[in-house]
Amino acid sequence: MPEHRFHFTTTPPDRLTIEVGGALGDLIAEELTARTVDALANQAATRRVLMDIRGLTDFTVMARVGLGTCQKLLRRRQIRTAWLVSTPRQHGLATLVAHNAADDGAGIFQTLPQAEAWFSSSEGRLEGMMAKARRLT
Repeated sequence: MPEHRFHFTTTPPDRLTIEVGGALGDLIAEELTARTVDALANQAATRRVLMDIRGLTDFTVMARVGLGTCQKLLRRRQIRTAWLVSTPRQHGLATLVAHNAADDGAGIFQTLPQAEAWFSSSEGRLEGMMAKARRLT
């Protein structure tokens, strides 16, 4: 599998941005979860995580499970998560991870302004989907 990369950026007072790029393998997903735990331990005030996977090129089934473990950690800490995606495959991955983690505080977006609006709102992922469906009908 090709190279992977993670980049963690803290934006005071309460945001952590995690950029994931390249190919995400089984052990790499475990490393991502461990590094996320470390980053959150050093940033107790974190209430929002921007998970930018637009640079993700490939992932294994077990990497998907690893991302789910990371999302469950964020859910338990009541941290809102915005997944930033650019391809249908990334969108499917983020949707599956958020759904399997049963995290209504996670949303999937294609642009940074959409993610910022999500962070500013109080609606959950399911309420947002239902509101969008009502607008379309």
